[in-house]
Amino acid sequence: MRWKRLFRWCWAIVGRLILYGFAVIVTWNIWLHFQMEQHGQQRFGRRGGWRGDREPSQRTVPPIRSEYDASIRAQLKHYPLRICLVDGKALDHHGEPVDYDHQGMLIRLCSEDCVRDFRTDPAHFSKSLLEASLAQ
Repeated sequence: MRWKRLFRWCWAIVGRLILYGFAVIVTWNIWLHFQMEQHGQQRFGRRGGWRGDREPSQRTVPPIRSEYDASIRAQLKHYPLRICLVDGKALDHHGEPVDYDHQGMLIRLCSEDCVRDFRTDPAHFSKSLLEASLAQ
């Protein structure tokens, strides 16, 4: 009889610990989900697929590293055009111009959309850049 009472008492303690522990874990998961949702984050993986939360310029245009490529720096100093090759607007029309390295040649464009358009037919646009640099 004594062992039965001791067993029931232990089972009541262990059972409550399991039950309350499960309740704490569920409550914590609900709170964590709410917090992540408020901050626009996902719990596992990266938001937005393989691109993550990077800026659009980091997604489509590889940055030009001035210490890596001296020829690009030299081209930047003597870039002949002040307008965008793709849409003909001023390079600073949408803010800071986007520098794009196309086969070792510096291309300055006014926006990310122009970079996408440039990539569709680079020969057409780089031809007009070469003509402008020859005229200069």
